[in-house]
Amino acid sequence: MPIQKIEMINFRNHQKKVVTFSPGINLLWGENGSGKTSILEAVYILSSGKSFKTNRLTETINNKKKETIINGVFGGKTTTFYQPAGGQKKIKINNVIKKTKDLIGKNPTVLVSPEEEKITKGPHTERRKYFNRLFSTVSQTYLTNLIKYTNAVKNRNHLLKQNKQPFEVKVWDAPVAKYGSLLWLEKKHLQHSFNREVFLVCEKYNNNINIDISTTTPKNPTEKDLFEKLNLNIQKDRLLRRTLVGPHTDQYTIVFKNKPLREYGSQGEHKLSFVLLKVAEHGFIKKEANKNPTLLLDDLFAKLDNDRGNAIFDLIRKSGQTIITNTDLVGVEAHGINTNNPNNKTIHLLRSWKN
Repeated sequence: MPIQKIEMINFRNHQKKVVTFSPGINLLWGENGSGKTSILEAVYILSSGKSFKTNRLTETINNKKKETIINGVFGGKTTTFYQPAGGQKKIKINNVIKKTKDLIGKNPTVLVSPEEEKITKGPHTERRKYFNRLFSTVSQTYLTNLIKYTNAVKNRNHLLKQNKQPFEVKVWDAPVAKYGSLLWLEKKHLQHSFNREVFLVCEKYNNNINIDISTTTPKNPTEKDLFEKLNLNIQKDRLLRRTLVGPHTDQYTIVFKNKPLREYGSQGEHKLSFVLLKVAEHGFIKKEANKNPTLLLDDLFAKLDNDRGNAIFDLIRKSGQTIITNTDLVGVEAHGINTNNPNNKTIHLLRSWKN
């Protein structure tokens, strides 16, 4: 569901700011420090309950203020995020208190920002987190099983760290095996669907580009097999004091032109692969969840040459609501974005002398 309006109070450098959006392309432009990325961050928080800039949401509170509030209108319904300086965040939808998990998949966004580039450049844990987040966006079943699995592994690891006896640790083997195998089974289907979307995006962009994603997820996972592996690994788990088998150890390798991207990719290949994966993410969510996510593009075109920028824009031209940040209008117009189109909207942000 497109976002229609957002209000930010004491959020980052916005003491009180209201922005209305078009269902088409929205261009936030202004010099560095004017708060463009902060608006993307606020939209992202209302979509996911988390920030892409920090793990500590209290850091989003404007200097010396007691709280920050974000209100966003999606399809006539108001989502509110409240973060006090000395307490827990609160989330409401139409004034009804909700949990973070209630936001996931409701009003999805696809974020293209420097912070997300760790998907291709970072360790396996970053790609694992990315796919867990993505698959949770399109499947409530996946999200529910992930929460239950994570809780079971956490409890099992707690006993391992306390050096408890095997019979005590094994109490958690059954739930770890049950929810772990369910995750693997659904992940197998969703991964295949995502890889297919990546193939289609690469084909549209350039026939000579190929990106593949391989994973260590078992081909035919069963609850029985995982249960037996947990049993066989108990002594090793006790020695290292953590659970060593299960979906939380899955590894993902992105292969670009038949070579592992993380080890052999150039800066340009990393950037191109990252953007193409994000375009595929948009199509994947649209297909699997039957929802058109809002694209959040943070200074994207400043990081791409004209040819690549034009080709990428051709891929996202009909993606629905898109919010783009840039320091000026000239840069985006060079890539074919018509700022005079009535379906598009430009929003000029000025930097406060206080920032």
